[in-house]
Amino acid sequence: MIGVDLDAASIADARANVTERGLEDRVHFEVANANGIAELADRRRLSFDFALIFEALHDMGDPVGVLAGIREVLTSDGVILIGDENSGEEFTEGAGDVERLQYAFSVLHCLPATMAESSETANGTVLRPSTVRKWAAAAGFESFTELPIEHDFWRFYRLDR
Repeated sequence: MIGVDLDAASIADARANVTERGLEDRVHFEVANANGIAELADRRRLSFDFALIFEALHDMGDPVGVLAGIREVLTSDGVILIGDENSGEEFTEGAGDVERLQYAFSVLHCLPATMAESSETANGTVLRPSTVRKWAAAAGFESFTELPIEHDFWRFYRLDR
C-alpha cells in the first residue's frame, strides 16, 4: 500500500503509525502530489488492484490528471473507490444545511486552496456527481457507478478501469 499527501507532518504521523504497528514491509507513505502517482508506482515497479480517494478529489487542482495517473497504474480489473462530498446534482435555491455548509467551506478554504495549487480546475467543496462523472470520462474510465450508500455528508463512486 502506498499513501500520498502534500503535508509532510501528516506523512510523518502516518509513517510513525506504520512503524508502531510493524507494517513497514507493506505500507508506505510519501510526501508527494497525487498527480505523480504513476511515476511513483513506476519507480517502485508497482501496479494496483484498488485505489482510494477519500475527502480529497474536490481539493485537487488537476483531478482529471490524478484520475488518469491512477488509471495508468491500475491492473486491468482495477477499481478506484471515491468518497467525497454529498452535494446535489445541481444548485437549488434554499439548499439544505449540509450543502450550505459545503458552500461556506468552499469559499473559505477548498476553492482558494485548489486555485492556489493549479489553474486546471476550480471546483471546491461542492462536488456534484456530474462533475465526477465528467472527470472520470476525461481520465479514460469507461465505467462510472454512483454507489447506493446513503449518507448525509458523503457520496461514493466506483470507477472501473
